[in-house]
Amino acid sequence: MKNMTHPNERHCSFGEYLKARREMLGKSIRGLASELDMTPAYLSDIEKGNRYAPEKYLEKMTEILCITGDDSYYFYDLAGKSRNNNYPDLAEYIGKTEIARVALRKARDLNISNTQWQNFINEICGI
Repeated sequence: MKNMTHPNERHCSFGEYLKARREMLGKSIRGLASELDMTPAYLSDIEKGNRYAPEKYLEKMTEILCITGDDSYYFYDLAGKSRNNNYPDLAEYIGKTEIARVALRKARDLNISNTQWQNFINEICGI
């Protein structure tokens, strides 16, 4: 399945994105809630932005909604923003990788630009 980050345009919230993915796959709230083992009311609250992105369901959501590649980065970014900038897919890695924490602090202190970050990403990807 191709990446579907932008059904129409970028969404401004995790809930809007989740709803768009669900609808693109023809899933009802009840159906998706059942697949996730949560109540339809809870899923509806997430889609409406009344609840944070639930960390314990995120991985299962990516599987059920076929979210892969760059779409998964976007998905986790929206989830993190909905959780007061707590990015669940990065927290464990940063927590156990001292050099990553050092690099991020240096980048912050040196006010690294987006261009410098992109150059770094290109370098580690071999581009």
